This record gives sequence, C-alpha cells and structure tokens, in this order.
Amino acid sequence: SNDPTVVTTTELDPSIEVTKTATITDNGDGITGLEDVINYTITVENTGNTILEALGLVDTLSDISGNSLTLTTGPVFAGSDQGSTDGTLAVGETATYIATYVIDAQALEAGGVSNTVTATGSSPTGTEVSDVSDDGDDTDGNTSNDPTVVTTTELDPSIEVTKTATITDNGDGITGLEDVINYTI
Repeated sequence: SNDPTVVTTTELDPSIEVTKTATITDNGDGITGLEDVINYTITVENTGNTILEALGLVDTLSDISGNSLTLTTGPVFAGSDQGSTDGTLAVGETATYIATYVIDAQALEAGGVSNTVTATGSSPTGTEVSDVSDDGDDTDGNTSNDPTVVTTTELDPSIEVTKTATITDNGDGITGLEDVINYTI
C-alpha cells in the first residue's frame, strides 16, 4: 500500500493488413488487352501494437480461369511512410511494393488476370501474423481478402471471304462442256 510504483502490463497484439491495387498502361489501342502493362501497388500496414520483422510477400498471379501466370517484375520494395527498410514495419507504418505484368495471349484469351498477395511478419516474440490482400475497392461488396482482378478485352477477330466466277465460253454460246470457269477469291 506504500509502494509508489504502479506496473501496467500491455499485451502484444501483432496485426498486418495488405492491399493490392492495379492501374493499366495502355499500349495505344484504347482497350485493356495484349501487351498492355498492369502496374500493381501493394501496401502493407502494421495495424498492431508492436514492430513487425521478417516481412515477406507471396504473390499469386493467374488468369481468371485459374491457370498460373508469372509477374513481369516484382514485387519490389518502393519505400515506407516512416522510413523503415525492407522487411521491417514500425507500429502504424505502411510499406509500399510495386510489381508489373505485361498482358500476354494466355491472359487475353482467358478474359483477364487475377492477383493476390499474402503478407507475413513476425513480432519480436516470434508471433507470426499474415493477411491476404484486398483489392482496395470496397464498393464491390467485398471488403477483405478479395483478389485484384483486371479484365481484358479481346479484339473481335473476323475474316470475310468472297469468291466470284466468270465463264470463258468455248465458242458454242452456251455454258457447258469445255467452257472454262475462272474463280477469283
């Protein structure tokens, strides 16, 4: 009762949140399609009350049919809002990573690209936390752990063939035996 020292203990509560958004660099044809570049921005926020270390990302890229694709570049650390280096997040800090994918024929024919990233980190006591990315679009009704989807537009391929015929008459005035049919395709 005479001890002036008050000890308050706090419990470590590590937590992490990852968001992945996409923008398109068009190749000049005005549609999201072949050879366009998908630019991904990945933000990882330390939402807990302790530093996170050993931060890691596992990126999963596929066409919208579920077939595996490979990022063209990244993810690459682009910086953080509090100055920590890659792999460490202070309480409340957000790190940014970037990646790209150049749309190929497989993604185009499937109708698009689906991408998620899983971020993991560890507290100083070794508690591991992880989160699967959200697409940053909460107007779609899904506010967490939803893939970042980019749909593609395939040009409407078409072909037209015309075949015409002319007759070279053998001199008898009627179309018949030994006349020549000349085709133009």
